[in-house]
Amino acid sequence: MAVERTICPHCKRPLRNAKAWHYCEEVSMDDLFADKSDTILLIFDAVMQEVVKWEDVEMSATKNCVVFVRNKTFLVVKPMTKFLEIKFYSEAFIEDDDLYKCTLWNNKHHGILRISHENELKSSHFQYFRESYLMS
Repeated sequence: MAVERTICPHCKRPLRNAKAWHYCEEVSMDDLFADKSDTILLIFDAVMQEVVKWEDVEMSATKNCVVFVRNKTFLVVKPMTKFLEIKFYSEAFIEDDDLYKCTLWNNKHHGILRISHENELKSSHFQYFRESYLMS
């Protein structure tokens, strides 16, 4: 069930309510990926192409990352120089050697993947993203 959101008149980002805190500066996706390699952009495109197929997903660029939101943020994708860092949420700790980190945060776990090449993305990663989406 989607939550009706307010759009910030300044940065055009979707918000849960009119007074929700957010980074209020319009950032273009091009600016976020401007000094990143084509490989980083390809990884992001692979993630984005799958995730935007899901119902009621909105995405927006912030100062350092791209956030994917359903009822609340479920995926944070941060382009770095040598890899794409992807943070997602889980109800349980995930034991997976592919994860850079999995820690408890605010009564839920957040996992972090660091992907440096498109062929490192696995179906299990998309399952993690989907679980995070379903939690939001």
